[in-house]
Amino acid sequence: MEKPQHEKGNIEMITHTGIVHRLLFPSLLWQMPSQKIFLTFDDGPHPTATPHVLDVCRKHALRVTFFLTGKNIEGNEHLVHKIIEEGHSVGVHGYHHTRSLALSKEQTKKEILQTKELLTSLTNQRIRLFRPPFGVFSWNTIAAARELDFLLVMWSCLTGDFRNWSDEKIIATATKKLKPGSILVFHDNNLTQHKISRVLDQTIEEIKQRGFLFGAIR
Repeated sequence: MEKPQHEKGNIEMITHTGIVHRLLFPSLLWQMPSQKIFLTFDDGPHPTATPHVLDVCRKHALRVTFFLTGKNIEGNEHLVHKIIEEGHSVGVHGYHHTRSLALSKEQTKKEILQTKELLTSLTNQRIRLFRPPFGVFSWNTIAAARELDFLLVMWSCLTGDFRNWSDEKIIATATKKLKPGSILVFHDNNLTQHKISRVLDQTIEEIKQRGFLFGAIR
């Protein structure tokens, strides 16, 4: 069986990050300076998964951040409008969802700017957040983001929702090391479209029970 897209290339993705990552790469955002929890969603907009995410967020009256892929925006512009109308924030997740290690600084800039232009035309907002596809970055990635005045956003926890895991394991991973300012990564894509609604709803309930509020990265 073919590996899920996020596991291709034999690169093991880091589930939880900590002080070492913040010390090694201090210009990247690994955790928010806040008492809230920040839910983020990569790879959208997706015609099925994104509406599921929006429905759950509306149910819980919370705001989140979507890192959108340029090629997925085309044909799904109405979902971008919906994201903004419901008070969420958006960032760039590349245009072609190409692993950043394969790109030069100028190629990375092009990927960022193509998607930025699409989002700017649809939202009339300043677009300044960037998360590299697969969470993989190089010095070229960092330099490209800096020169374009983008904040390179990583994560505190990669929930593993794209993997062939049980709902219980995904929720446990998402809530295992929660702390004020944690940034959690979920996905609105083909791999999550049939489970994101359940997983997200239960994760939010668990986080609420621990007394946390939620915020969007802006």
